[in-house]
Amino acid sequence: MDTSHLPNPIYTLEQQWQERLDQREQAQQKRRLRTPLAIDFVSNDYLGWARSSPPIHRSDNVFFILAQQFGDAHGATGSRLLSGQSNTISALESAIAQFHQTEAALIFNSGFDANLGVLASIGDRHTVFLHDELCHASLIDGMRLSMSRAIYKFQHNNCAHLAQLLEQFSGKNTVIVLESVYSMDGDIAPLADIVTLAQTCDALIVIDEAHATGIIGAQGEGLTQALHPNVAVRIHTFGKAMGCHGAVVVGSQVLIDLLINFARPFIYSTALPPWSYATIAQAYARLQTDRYAQAQLRERITYFTQLVAQYPWHKYRVQWLQSSTPIQGLVIGDVTRTHEVVKQLHAAQLDVRPIFAPTVPAGTERLRICLHAFNTHDEIRLLSHTLWEAVRT
Repeated sequence: MDTSHLPNPIYTLEQQWQERLDQREQAQQKRRLRTPLAIDFVSNDYLGWARSSPPIHRSDNVFFILAQQFGDAHGATGSRLLSGQSNTISALESAIAQFHQTEAALIFNSGFDANLGVLASIGDRHTVFLHDELCHASLIDGMRLSMSRAIYKFQHNNCAHLAQLLEQFSGKNTVIVLESVYSMDGDIAPLADIVTLAQTCDALIVIDEAHATGIIGAQGEGLTQALHPNVAVRIHTFGKAMGCHGAVVVGSQVLIDLLINFARPFIYSTALPPWSYATIAQAYARLQTDRYAQAQLRERITYFTQLVAQYPWHKYRVQWLQSSTPIQGLVIGDVTRTHEVVKQLHAAQLDVRPIFAPTVPAGTERLRICLHAFNTHDEIRLLSHTLWEAVRT
């Protein structure tokens, strides 16, 4: 049969793909891979540990000892449930659990994998999920994969709205999902108030500590440590301030056993290579021995916020989001204008990236500025001055 007159299915699909890309292009929201510029105000490497070798101050530190035991093998050879497991990995997880003052811990290959695996595993079609409207995409996807029929968002950091939803679903198996530090706004969750609400309603809390790990707490343990008996699930990501890769879920032994049995990203992924576990161990050791980077980061945040406070930004219809963390957001609210400001920053070799919908709501287009312990005062002054000149043009 002659089929030459029929449309090529691959070509037809590619046409549809191209149309979607063209729509993004026309809206000036098409994402592209870009090589970093000279002055870093975009990465999540808040403490600079991703670009520096950790100094070994204490040879008796359990994490340094574990790091030395992983050897120099290049591959894991299989998933943790097959050939990718070792006694040293189990020892590392036990040490991490002790550091976070909880029963057990389980390392995942990434924060996205951990969030996806946790939410999909702990819920089912009878679970009610209540999540902050600014939760990360990986948390949203995990809730969807749980097959829950009841996924509702509450207004960002709005405990009154959350209380209304908790009352509405009283008596249900309810899970509250939030982040300790929100990645696009840089603000901190009112965790103590949310814990109180959860206790009154017997709700379980899942908290993503990705942007708090390493920078909040006496040893960088995150926001939740003092409240851990009331927070059932904590997820700590290593790809931000910890300067390495992977993530860990900490909680009860029952939780960890559940994830080993039902978390598909854990079950069906090849384990991290041994050197990745060694790097995780070194990062935890450094949390206990390196106070300088955290103190310097706090000083840089203060210096930056004091500089930008000198300018009347509201006169030019832009707004700084309130944040005491390394994530500083300047809301411009217009796609074209945001692009123009970014061009002027890039001309000065200042690496700041624009954030558009759907990552943030339309009308809140912004610059997401990440401060680091290694940013110099000269770089921060250049950033604030260039930003001010750019928004005025």
